[in-house]
Order: sequence, then structure tokens, then C-alpha cells
Amino acid sequence: MQVKKFEARSMKEALELVKTQLGPDAIILSAKDNSKKYGLVGDSSFEITAAVSDDTLHKKKFVESKMADQDKSRFNSSSARVQKEIINKFVQKHVGPSSPKPITTQRYIDIDEERSLAEERIKNAAQRAFEAFDFKESTFNQSPGNSKNKVNLNSKVVDKNKIFNSSKDENSSGEIESLKNEILSLKQMISQMNQKPLETSVLSSYPGSSYGIHYELSQHFQNLVKEGINEDQVAEMILEIQEQIPAIKLKNKALVEGILAKKILDSIFLSDMVNKKFHFFVGPSGNGKTSSLIKMASQLIVREGKRVAILSADIHKVGAVEQLKIYSQILNVPFAVIRDKSDWKEILKFINNIDYILVDFPGLSMKSSQDHHFFEKLVVNEIPHKAIHLVLSSRNKFEDMQETLQNYFSLKIDDVIFNHIDESIHNGAIFSFIKSNQIPIHSFGIGPRIPEDFEPATKERLVDLIFHITKKNNSNQEVQV
Repeated sequence: MQVKKFEARSMKEALELVKTQLGPDAIILSAKDNSKKYGLVGDSSFEITAAVSDDTLHKKKFVESKMADQDKSRFNSSSARVQKEIINKFVQKHVGPSSPKPITTQRYIDIDEERSLAEERIKNAAQRAFEAFDFKESTFNQSPGNSKNKVNLNSKVVDKNKIFNSSKDENSSGEIESLKNEILSLKQMISQMNQKPLETSVLSSYPGSSYGIHYELSQHFQNLVKEGINEDQVAEMILEIQEQIPAIKLKNKALVEGILAKKILDSIFLSDMVNKKFHFFVGPSGNGKTSSLIKMASQLIVREGKRVAILSADIHKVGAVEQLKIYSQILNVPFAVIRDKSDWKEILKFINNIDYILVDFPGLSMKSSQDHHFFEKLVVNEIPHKAIHLVLSSRNKFEDMQETLQNYFSLKIDDVIFNHIDESIHNGAIFSFIKSNQIPIHSFGIGPRIPEDFEPATKERLVDLIFHITKKNNSNQEVQV
């Protein structure tokens, strides 16, 4: 038998949870109104304890397993009567007809009954069952001196003043004995549940409940997790808010979202590489290292009037050197190829008149000793004022970003450039990555245009990407027009 507690904002929602999780044949054991207490969902909540036999629950799960996702959704939203009819038809079709014995004589309240009747029956269902057990127990345990209500067990003769006559007692004794055993079992289960903490005994019925998050904040939790931020990081921020503001204010969506945005804003790290002369662009293939280098060079030359030189160490990829050479000619800046450490000696002779030197490295996984040896072969540790930028795509998953950073750990990465912002829908993984590793963001690549689609990273920009503030405002303006 399965016995579970459900807690929701209203009786109707609690009953829907019972129907969805345990099915239409579940038995309501108790109902508790927490309107005057601060329950799981704030100022007002309703708690229901329900039970269902394992066999009945298995039938429900069996039927759901045979349904398509669309049919399963309609099934769970249908009434209790309809659900029961569907389950019976499925079982008869796939298993054959059966007549399972009910776990108690008390019928489960139909979900679609009137609310007033539903509330009354739920509150009295468990009490009637316990009273029935207590009555039967007291009847068979009376003292011999009480002749008026005495029961002769050998002859099965009962005094005419008894509530149960002899024929009824003989026919129903087995059923009452079964009810007695069932209630004893339920008492033991409920006692064990009450001894456990609330968070372990209450079914997790909404996003974030396993972390102890308030029901009113569950939507915020779900939105940020969907955006790509790690669950643990989201739960940490929301639990802090839950402790800081009164429960009545948790319903203020704008207030909570504003506090969350401020917490994310304060957790973002930005790069400060203004005084760095050498800029190395590293990262896996396909993440946009070369395009980031060209965009940054264009920004420095066109908008800031800086003197820039471009170097290429990517001697593995076909056409990589020729591509950078062409762009260097377009920008009218010096260009050179690095094939060995010795090439740096000649290059360093001519850097006095150069403000920034941007170096493009090949896209290697850095999973082998050969890849590490290649970088050691080309990078001179004595080069002063250098910054190593790890270039990643915002389309990558958090786990992939973590693995890449671990592979490039020996290079002592200074910051991260995130490309393909225009192609990613959810950008929460960027925040989780920089917060987990305490690593700054250098810039964003927001499209293919040069140099327009390259912008220095700001905290406000990342918050905008996570909460889609600009997108929402543009949508509202279009609706108003």
C-alpha cells in the first residue's frame, strides 16, 4: 500500500494531486486546513493524506505506459470517473476481467463532486473508519458481568440490544476483521510518516520543493533552471530571498524577479585586460576564435584608432593562415606566422610601435600530451603583459564548458569570450560557468558582422540575456502599436 501526504493552496488543488499521483481509487485518510498557519505554501494551504493499494497503483501506471504523451496529458486532466473507466477498459483488454477487493469499504470521494460535500466527506472519512474499529474492539472486549451487552462467541448469539444481529455479525465478521488489520497498518504507516521531517514525507509536487523552496517561488525556480542555470545555484539564490522578505511579498513577481536579477548581477565577473599588449585566442575548433580576433582587431583600429598587429599560429587548419592574411591586408595591419618559439625573437624586435598584438591559435581539444606540447612549443612564457582568452560558444552545455576549461587549465586562462549569442535561446549556462569557476567574461560575439557584432561584456548585458528583458520590451511595444 502507498500512503502519501499532499499539500497545496486549496482543497481542489490537493485533490488534483491525489488524482494525478495515486489515481481515482485512492482513499482519503485525513484532511487538514492550514489556513491559520504558515504552511508549505505560505499563509494558506490544505494538507491531505491519501492511500492506494499497490495493485491499483500498478494498474494506473500500466495504463499510462501504454499511452502516448498527448493521450496521457488528457487522461490526467480528466475526471476521476472517466479515469476509472479508462483504467478498467485497458486492464480488461490487456489483462482480462478481474474483481479486485477494495482496500476499505469507504469509497474514495469523487474529484468532481461539489466542494462543500467533498470537504465534509474528506474530514469525516478517516474518523468513521477509526470509530468503526474502536466500536468493534470494545464490543468483543466487554467484561463478563455486563449481561446486557454480553456476546456469546461460542454460540454466536448476540443480545437483541446489540447493534449487530447474529446473522449480520456472522456474515460481516471477516470483513470487519480485514478492516481492523487494514486500519492498524494505516496507523503504523501514518505514525512513521509523522516522525519524519516534513520535506521527506511530503510528496515533491512542484519545482523546487525538494530544496524547501516556497510554492510561490517555484515558477521563478523553474524559469531559471529552464534558462540553463544550475539547480543548486538557483536554489541557493531563491532560498536567500525566501529568508529575506516576508511570505506575503513572495507573490509579488516583479519584486522577486528584481531581487534575483540583482543577485545575478552581483555574481558576474568582468575582465580588465586594458593594459595587456599580447592577446592569445585559444579554444576548441568551431567556437569562433578567428572571428573574435578579427572583430576585436577591427574595433581597436576603427573605433579606438589603435595600432594592431595580427599573428597566426594555426598551421594545422587548411586556409587559416591565408584567411587572416587577407583580413590583415583589408585592415592594413602587419601580419606574421609563428611556427616555432624562435620566430618570436624577430617579432619582438618590432613591437615598440604596436599597441596590441593579437595571436590566433589552432583549435585543439587539449586532451593529449601532443596538444599541450604544441602550445609549449609556440608560447614564450617570458612574453610580458599577455592575456589568454578562452573562446567558447554560448550554445555549449555547461558540462561541455567545464570540460574545455579543465583541458585548458595548464594555460592559465585569464577570461572567456562567448560567441553565437544571437543563435542561443537560453544563456543561463554562461552565468553558471563564470560563477562556478570565478572566471571573468571578456566580450560577446553577437552575430557575423564585423566589427558591429562584437561588444565588451557587461553585467547588465548578461542579466538581459538571462531574463530576456529587451525581448519582452520589444514584444510589448509591438503589441501596443
